[in-house]
Amino acid sequence: MKALLIARKTLRELLRERMTAGLMLIFPVLLVGFYYVAFGQTEQGLAKYLSVLVLNRDAGVVTEDGEGWNIGQELTALMREAEYEGEPIFSVTEVSDRQAAEITLREHKASLLMEIPSDFSDVFVKALQSEGPASSAELILIGAPESGDYTFARSMLSGLLRQFAFGAAGWDETVDLRYQFLPGTGTMSDFDFGVGGIIIFGITFGVLVTAEVMVREDLSGTLQRLRLTRATAFDLLLGVTMAMMFVAVLQVPITLGSALAMGFHNNGSLLLVFGVGLLMSLASIGVGLIVACYSRTPGDATNLASVALVPLVFLSEAMYPMPDLPIATIGNRTIQLYDLLPTTHAAEAIRQVTIFGEGLAGITYELVALTILSVIFMTAGVALYQRRRMRKG
Repeated sequence: MKALLIARKTLRELLRERMTAGLMLIFPVLLVGFYYVAFGQTEQGLAKYLSVLVLNRDAGVVTEDGEGWNIGQELTALMREAEYEGEPIFSVTEVSDRQAAEITLREHKASLLMEIPSDFSDVFVKALQSEGPASSAELILIGAPESGDYTFARSMLSGLLRQFAFGAAGWDETVDLRYQFLPGTGTMSDFDFGVGGIIIFGITFGVLVTAEVMVREDLSGTLQRLRLTRATAFDLLLGVTMAMMFVAVLQVPITLGSALAMGFHNNGSLLLVFGVGLLMSLASIGVGLIVACYSRTPGDATNLASVALVPLVFLSEAMYPMPDLPIATIGNRTIQLYDLLPTTHAAEAIRQVTIFGEGLAGITYELVALTILSVIFMTAGVALYQRRRMRKG
């Protein structure tokens, strides 16, 4: 009962602090809006992302029967015509200067450069007409291997090239090539992929709010009064935890609702997303308690909490992909350095649910890791707060 009273008191104080309450509830909605403006308003299909430069040096060839071939031109035309769900797959731009094209690649204005050599038609036709082993026609694909756009464009091109070669050889009726996307991803935008991270970003602001609340409780004399009553440290910590989890209960559906209103494509259970958000809020509360232990004023709490938010949000995979930083291998799974942060697992679990339509079984690893890390941070926060604050007399 005492914990419920403390929770109600904490919520009332949060409501009086309109800026703090607004930060928790409104900021994630604003962030969703920023993401939507930046990434959510595209009607150009894959072509917006898969911009391919073509340097066609193919001189063509005339066969003995007088038939002219220019395989490079035919291939370029096929790339322009390739579609998925009625939208172009590639945005094809023909170039004449390789050096200028490579500058465009370095500036991330194109996915890859395809160079067609001058003897492409000659080698291609000879290979088709040969009854025995023959030289293969070669294409040169240039791009940054660490780029996701390059990898995706190269993969799509490889299928298209196979289709082109089979068709030129007269095998098109016996070969059926189909592009298949993971469920729900074929028409999704960067906005859809970013919503999970935004939800987690908003929940991690609980670190700042929890730290400020606990410092105010100390300065207002609440801790001293608790020592004179039958209320315990457990009552205080449980009450504050209940209050902050209630805020998360409001925050997650508000953020999701705003994303859905802006066109977010959800493929999974919103109830699972809600559960992941509550688990993440426990970790945020734990970190907030740790921050409060080393803060003398609400200003100190804000500054230290901001420092804690940087790795939780920007050094995890909550907002954008991180490079490989392996530290261990367990079974067939490589553990990355940022896997030690609860935000990494929370954001990934939400993405698996909302984008790939995974159920509880599909996110078991992320849930187990998130639960363990949340318990660790919460236990550390409670133990440290009891030691540094509650036992002062």
